[in-house]
Amino acid sequence: MTIVFVLGAVQGLFLAAVLAGRTPRTTPNGLLAAAMTTFSIDLGIAAYHSAGLDARLPHFIGLDAAIGFLYGPLWFLYVRTLTTPPGTLRPRDALHFAPFVGLILFLAPFYLLSGADKLAGMRQPTENPYLAAIGFLAPFKLVIGAAYIGSVLVLIRRHGRRIRSAYSTLERVQLGWVRHVTIALVVLLVVSGSLFVASGPAGDYPVGLDPTGPFDDLTLLSVTVMVYFIGYLGLRQHEILLPNDPPPEPVIEFASNPAEPLQSNKPRYTRSGMDPETARRIKDRLCALMEQEHLYRNGQLTLIDLAGALDISPHNLTEVINTQLGLNFYDFVNGYRVREAQTQLADPACAHLTVLAIGLEAGFNSKSAFNAVFKKHTNHSPSDYRAGEPLPSHGT
Repeated sequence: MTIVFVLGAVQGLFLAAVLAGRTPRTTPNGLLAAAMTTFSIDLGIAAYHSAGLDARLPHFIGLDAAIGFLYGPLWFLYVRTLTTPPGTLRPRDALHFAPFVGLILFLAPFYLLSGADKLAGMRQPTENPYLAAIGFLAPFKLVIGAAYIGSVLVLIRRHGRRIRSAYSTLERVQLGWVRHVTIALVVLLVVSGSLFVASGPAGDYPVGLDPTGPFDDLTLLSVTVMVYFIGYLGLRQHEILLPNDPPPEPVIEFASNPAEPLQSNKPRYTRSGMDPETARRIKDRLCALMEQEHLYRNGQLTLIDLAGALDISPHNLTEVINTQLGLNFYDFVNGYRVREAQTQLADPACAHLTVLAIGLEAGFNSKSAFNAVFKKHTNHSPSDYRAGEPLPSHGT
């Protein structure tokens, strides 16, 4: 297993260097690079134990004891900064690393022991207060890890709602790979917990310090696979640009009668949201723009793009789509795409076009997306719709 751990550690460091060197430098990439480095250190220490180097170089014993407290915070902060504007860290985020720092400080006296004393402690780990503490803290690491994974799942679910308010095509931003990695982490957590319980209190070594134990080997082998999986997919992840959620922008209100005093007849600003008449006018402009300019045919159309075309803020556009049309941005745009596809699928003059060609022309970026959205709006696949009697769309 030594060579596997070494290869995993080297690969993790390589991926960390690539992520850290990407331009523009972003907080999510920096956090993922830190996670890759953490994985590499853990695997490097595993290789150190597996190769029996701890007997010759005992000074490194226990250096990875606190690393288990880093996985959850780093993965959580990576997903949060990737999916939640403004995508940066906050001062209070340092609290996530308090358990790691606390354990490092607690183990400082052990780290300062001579090599001979560390080896003596390893021969009777249950008699050494520091090594015993490492084994005692293992279940807390699992509990904390489970809490972070649960928080990540909440972030992913929230992200799914947010992107439907900002994107008309979800393939590149829905973070399916993050969900899959998180599920894999759940499996890894369950396996680690099971192996910890199976090791029992009678084990000669605390979990994480056994140079030959199959439980640690299996857990760390899973970590090696995760390094390759997370690093590779993380490199392919492009930046997600989601608009911030600012408070409602000021709405200009004028006195209905110029003779009435209203701050010398100057605009009055409120933060209660736009008035219904303003929202209705924006809705009319929006629908006219979509129907005349066919902006929905742009497969990469975003909320920011459409707000710019209307010369309003993304926040106000979202408010109009939500309150005036009862939809989110994703369903609003795709409703137009589905209706255009319906028209062409039912038009004999378009019989020479393939179903996919019609979907791409309407603004869909892939056959799978076209089929899924079309069926959601019509309860039929595009092919069945073309072959049968068209039914009215229940889209927008």
